[in-house]
Amino acid sequence: MATIILPTFEWTWSCEQLARQLEPEDELLIVCDDADDPVASADLPTGADLLVAGEPDGCSGKANAVAFGLENASQDRIVLTDDDVERDDDWLVTIKRLGEEHGTVSAIPVFLSDEYPFKLFEPLCIVLASYMMRRTDWVTWGGGVTFDRREIDLEGYVTDLRRTVSDDALLAEYADDVVVSRELVNEVRVPGGPRVTYERITRFVTIFYRFAPWRTLAILGLFLIVAAVTVVGPLLVAAGITYLTRNQYRALGVDRGTWLLAVPSLFIAPIMGIAGIVRPTFVWGGRRYRWTDTMDVTVLEED
Repeated sequence: MATIILPTFEWTWSCEQLARQLEPEDELLIVCDDADDPVASADLPTGADLLVAGEPDGCSGKANAVAFGLENASQDRIVLTDDDVERDDDWLVTIKRLGEEHGTVSAIPVFLSDEYPFKLFEPLCIVLASYMMRRTDWVTWGGGVTFDRREIDLEGYVTDLRRTVSDDALLAEYADDVVVSRELVNEVRVPGGPRVTYERITRFVTIFYRFAPWRTLAILGLFLIVAAVTVVGPLLVAAGITYLTRNQYRALGVDRGTWLLAVPSLFIAPIMGIAGIVRPTFVWGGRRYRWTDTMDVTVLEED
């Protein structure tokens, strides 16, 4: 049994996938910002309850929704997820089982798009995200993560959620150990136009930089070094990078030819990384945020 917290503005196909997997003692908390959001008038399934979190003040809309959901959760086992995740039929039972076995467990996201320029970033997002999540306890993924509320400082987590942007990077700071499982590799189809790609990538970088600035700079420096070496010895290094990327795609079961874009992705990554670090604001979910420190967020005008 678990409480599943799903922030969303509208009832999507992904929400429907999740609802079909609920077991009798599960509760699904659908959390929106406003009673006028489309999901508020949707015909919700049995076991689902609608919560209206209100407008965020000093945090992101996602963090505010998760905090409100946690305050209303009745079960000890918590599952956080999103409304755009592609789920197998046994996704929910698998993440709950892994959670009972290991404690805090995170799925691995695979962000995909058929639009450019995001398609150029697929190798970077797939390889870097999966590597960092499996090799470090730096971050969890809010699109698919579970934890036992008794094993973290839940009150502190909820308080800090209302002072920051990223629910998943913050959770990693509260969890003692995070297990990342290849049983849970989830595709997320995203729009890939220029503006939305810029916002998404720089937001990712900003999240990493706010929670672990020195590690973020070290990774950025590594990308610059590899890019420089590629210029000196292009064929050998490019072949090696492409080969490693293809192997990671296979390991994750990603059947996409975008591994061939590994080298262009490598060269673009430092530019977007620097942009994410120096950029004063970014847009997420229709709101613009100024995030000047880990626990210092200003919500600006709707964008």
